[in-house]
Amino acid sequence: MLLKSNPSDLLHSLAELTGLIDRDDLAASLCLTLFEMMQADSMDFYRVFHRTKQLPSLHLLVEFDQQGIRQHSIEQLRSKHPQAPIAPDGFLASALHNNGALAIDPSGFRVILCLRRETELYALLDLTLSRGLSPADLRMLQGFVRIYENHIALLDYGETDTLTGLLNRKTLERQFLKIVTALQNLPSSQALQQNNRDTGSAYFFLVVLDIDHFKRVNDKFGHLFGDEVLLTVSQIMRQSFREIDYLFRFGGEEFVVILGPQTRESVGTALNRFREAVAAHEFAQIGTITISGGITDIRPYEVLSITLGRADLALYAAKDGGRNQMMFFDTLPESEIESGSDELF
Repeated sequence: MLLKSNPSDLLHSLAELTGLIDRDDLAASLCLTLFEMMQADSMDFYRVFHRTKQLPSLHLLVEFDQQGIRQHSIEQLRSKHPQAPIAPDGFLASALHNNGALAIDPSGFRVILCLRRETELYALLDLTLSRGLSPADLRMLQGFVRIYENHIALLDYGETDTLTGLLNRKTLERQFLKIVTALQNLPSSQALQQNNRDTGSAYFFLVVLDIDHFKRVNDKFGHLFGDEVLLTVSQIMRQSFREIDYLFRFGGEEFVVILGPQTRESVGTALNRFREAVAAHEFAQIGTITISGGITDIRPYEVLSITLGRADLALYAAKDGGRNQMMFFDTLPESEIESGSDELF
């Protein structure tokens, strides 16, 4: 049943696959490789998102059939359909709870590969085939599953902060560029809405968070306790935000969050819920701490430093205003924006 029997073709495909660092491109490359090797009529790649106290949801990233490939990024999907996960059919739904690497339909013509990150289901690859699978085909598919999972593990290692497990600063730069690119590709009506920054519209936000008086913690209790605070705050972040939001450790006691597409009101609600959770937590020997944040929208055709600059100005205003609060950049008086411009640039 294999279409590619030449070992050199297989090695070339594997080299292409393992040379990628963008997860969307990796998904597309995996689909292309298997589509060329198997007699597949169609192939769909789904990302799985796990939400607290809810069933996992699916988002279609790659569609592949005889007409070609249609590739989406998470940012494009969120920009177009932010609240529209896929409603799976019965077989696809059963694969969400499959503990194995493969799920095979009784007909033998449909196979779902279950791709994991550590022990958690990370993605599903749904293949519709022209004919049944041979034992050699099954072994090859299981091998590709392992290669993909190992590569995802390596990407996770390179993209995350060692202490907190949050995404790192280098990953922030790459993720920001993907979001800006997705915004630039919006239809003109949506782009206009984004540029107008209507408070009732849904769009992406970047937030810079800073632990208040963190230096006092390190000076009084030592860096081990300081690290424990950073680790605990990162855990509260994971509990407070959605899995599709991006959480970064920016450096020291600073964190960055990218949320969206959401309205200004929903972003404010989510951030204040997180701020209150931090303030309510009792840290061993330290007691309580607070956190402040500066919020701004992400705009097309901007570089990261400009967006971070606006968020930093809002953060400075939150600190000057008494700390333990979240401040939107567009609420700052003109005098504060102008006085901070020299520091920014």
